[in-house]
Amino acid sequence: MPGSAAATTAAPELAHAFATFTAATARLEQEYAALRARVAVLSGELEEKNRLLAASLARERALEAQALRQSRLAAMGEMAAMLAHEVRNPLGAMELFTGLLLQDLRAQPDPLRLAREVARGITDLNHLVTNLLEFTRTQAPRRVTVDLGALVDDALRHGADLRDAYGVGVERRLAAAPALGDPDLLRPVLTNLVRNAFQSMPDGGTLTVAATYDDRTVRLAIADTGPGIAPAEREAIFRPFYTTRARGTGLGLAVARQLVTAMHGQLDVESELGCGATFTVTLPRDHDAHRSTAPEAPRARGQSGVEKV
Repeated sequence: MPGSAAATTAAPELAHAFATFTAATARLEQEYAALRARVAVLSGELEEKNRLLAASLARERALEAQALRQSRLAAMGEMAAMLAHEVRNPLGAMELFTGLLLQDLRAQPDPLRLAREVARGITDLNHLVTNLLEFTRTQAPRRVTVDLGALVDDALRHGADLRDAYGVGVERRLAAAPALGDPDLLRPVLTNLVRNAFQSMPDGGTLTVAATYDDRTVRLAIADTGPGIAPAEREAIFRPFYTTRARGTGLGLAVARQLVTAMHGQLDVESELGCGATFTVTLPRDHDAHRSTAPEAPRARGQSGVEKV
C-alpha cells in the first residue's frame, strides 16, 4: 500500500535525524563541560592574580609606612646625637667637680652618701649619652690588635659605682689572647656588658670575666650570678629600646651587638633562670701578634681568684 511504503521510507530518515541530533547534543554537552572547566580555571587564575595584587598593594603600603618610620627614626637619631653632644660637655664638668666633692666629704658620712648618689646619677647619664651616640653613629671599625686586659680594666672602672653599691665580687680569668678589633668600639661594648651584669646582682654576687681562644677566634665571656634571662627574651634583649628594667633605655645590648658585628664578631648570650647569664664576645684572632699565651696572673685576693669589694 502507498501509505505503508511512505512510512517504511521515512523511518530510516527519522532514525538518522535522531542519531544526528543525539550526537550533536552529546558534543554540545562535552563542549559545555569543557567551557565550564575553562571558566573555572580562568576564575581561579583571576582570584590568584587579585590575591597577588592585594598582597602587593599591602606590601607597598607596609614599605611606605616603614620608610616613613625610618625617616622619623633617622630624624630622631640626628636630634638625639645633637642633644647627646650638647649634654656631654657639661656632664664632663659635673663628673670632675663631683669627684672633687667626694674627696672633700670623705670625713662626713651623710653628705658623702648623698654625693655618691649624685655621682652615680651622673655616671648613668653619661652612659646613656654614650649609648645614644654609638647607636646613631655610622661605624667604620679598625682592625688592630686589642688589649683585652686593659679594656676589661676600663670597663670595670666604669662599673665601680655599681660594684661598690651592690657588693659584687669580681673574678678574672684572662689569657693573653690576641684579638683583632677596634678598641674604641670594644670599650663601650664591655662597659655595657659589665654594667648590665652588675645591675643584675643588686643583692651581691660574682662577676666572672674569662678569655679563651682557639686557632681562629678569641672569646671573652662576662658571666653573672643574677636571676638569669627567660628563653623568650634571649633575642628580644638585643632589640633597640627593649628593656625589662623600670629605668632602662633598652639601648645597651643593641649597641653592643651592633658594634661587635661591625668588628666582624659575634655577641651571644647563654642563660638559665636562676643560674645567671653569660654574654660572650667572639672576635677574630690576630695570628700576627707575637705575644705570650700564658694565662694572666689573677688580680684577685686570696687563692680563689675572687675579689670581694
